[in-house]
Amino acid sequence: MRFLCLHGMGTNSEIYEAQLAPIRGHLGAEHEFVFVDGAIECEPAHGVADIFPPPFFCYYSKPTRSQLQAAYDLVEEVLEEDGPFDGVFGFSQGGALIASMLLQRCRTDPGAPDLFRVAIFTCASLPFDLDCNSDDGRIKYYTAIDPLTGAVSVRDFVPGITHVETTKVNGYITSPEPGELPLRRYHPDRERLRIPISTVHILGERDPFVPQSRALVGLCDDAVVVSHERGHELPRDGLFARKAANAISAAVSKSLFRC
Repeated sequence: MRFLCLHGMGTNSEIYEAQLAPIRGHLGAEHEFVFVDGAIECEPAHGVADIFPPPFFCYYSKPTRSQLQAAYDLVEEVLEEDGPFDGVFGFSQGGALIASMLLQRCRTDPGAPDLFRVAIFTCASLPFDLDCNSDDGRIKYYTAIDPLTGAVSVRDFVPGITHVETTKVNGYITSPEPGELPLRRYHPDRERLRIPISTVHILGERDPFVPQSRALVGLCDDAVVVSHERGHELPRDGLFARKAANAISAAVSKSLFRC
């Protein structure tokens, strides 16, 4: 299988390649992995600069429609020029971006072929909804997620109100400027859309993003969860790598026989 691989915010493709190396070693040499950098240079994720040299990238630095659309365009260009790909790996923001694209495709073109057969999400945050704004550009609703409890509150705005209060939600770097409208996140308690392909979700029990990662599981029809006791990371020990690789291999096998 050929896999597209999208890194997390504040890292880069070389870092993600190193993070995935133990799992890739257990998956076997018959698979090909293509790693893609985000287009926006940003500050490094916590602890990254102590190990890896810059530059560091993200796919979007704030949750606005223009930035998310630019991230979509980047991935679609890679799919056109270097595809097709059978599967996709996404760490943190990279996973959220892929989930957003998959849900968007389900909404706008439900009869189209799936972008991938299988998706592997690692420590992923919840995806943003590209089309949550109204036709006149005013936001209709906004999602806030408590980073400690995972509680989700949705705030609906009365038509005609243009002021949007910035809510602290982890998963992006830069707050929207005055006049920029932040996108809301998808959430399974509200959405009817579901990602239809086989998915594997690698979760860190001590990851501050884990409430969002678990909510993303609920946005998928055919999900398998692999958890570890660490934080926002991929453990490098052989036992965990084998466990994750076995779950991924099972999802790949299932996807090959999906009608």
